[in-house]
Amino acid sequence: MSKKRKKVTSGRQLSESERSFLRELELYDKVVDVTALISVNQHGLDSDGRGVRASRIFTRQTLTAFSLKRILPRPSMKTHHESILWDIGSIASLARNILEGYLAIYYFGIESISPEEAELRFFLLQLHKNVEWYEIVKASNPQDPSLKEYEEGIPNQKVRVKEHPFLNSLSDAQKNRALRGNEMYKTKVDFENELRICRNLRRDYRYLSNLVHPLPFSIERIDFNKGRGVGSDPDVTHCLLCLVIARVYLAAVTVGFADHFPERLAMKYKKELDRVRPLIEKDVDA
Repeated sequence: MSKKRKKVTSGRQLSESERSFLRELELYDKVVDVTALISVNQHGLDSDGRGVRASRIFTRQTLTAFSLKRILPRPSMKTHHESILWDIGSIASLARNILEGYLAIYYFGIESISPEEAELRFFLLQLHKNVEWYEIVKASNPQDPSLKEYEEGIPNQKVRVKEHPFLNSLSDAQKNRALRGNEMYKTKVDFENELRICRNLRRDYRYLSNLVHPLPFSIERIDFNKGRGVGSDPDVTHCLLCLVIARVYLAAVTVGFADHFPERLAMKYKKELDRVRPLIEKDVDA
């Protein structure tokens, strides 16, 4: 039997933290609506490989956005506060996925770069994908006959990265990351320096990661009131901060992807996108 939700017959007073959360939730819902609109109308885009990859990442972002929307608590005066689940770890995890998705769509898809740099990034993407899959298959079955193809191909892929003419255009730190086979040679510091939206990237990423993982930051805060999913003010505030980060980066993903296809998306859905653009910069409405 499903557990019935507790109801408050006379109506309860929402806390200030709950009201702040609901105001932010309204903004997030607006962004998700526009994200869905762009997503369902992106079919048939005529683009190069980076544009196609951006479309794939955007599809993934749309799914993540809906997953987050589904688990977000929606407190009201008609529901008992203990009947609503405030799952900070799951909310933080999906918010971090949206943040990471923005970095991916920018780096792999919509950033304006030269064909030479685009080729190097593609080579690194292929190398990383193949190395990861090789290690997974090898750990599952060291005798798998498909491993031979990877063992022959991966060294050649490393050579074409090492000898790529654009490699010397990178900073020493970026070059080292590329030679190690990292999927991105840009660091969080690079993103912070280049993009206004990422000005607090390291802070936000560390905050979300500490909530996602069973680290002391997230474990030691649990007591009789906090960390039990029942909507204490500290828990509501953490969920609010996670939602702000998710809203900002989802809005940036949606606007950035649409602007990459001006005729097919940005111009056609200008009115809807213009409602989302200010939400990239808007701070929490406390």
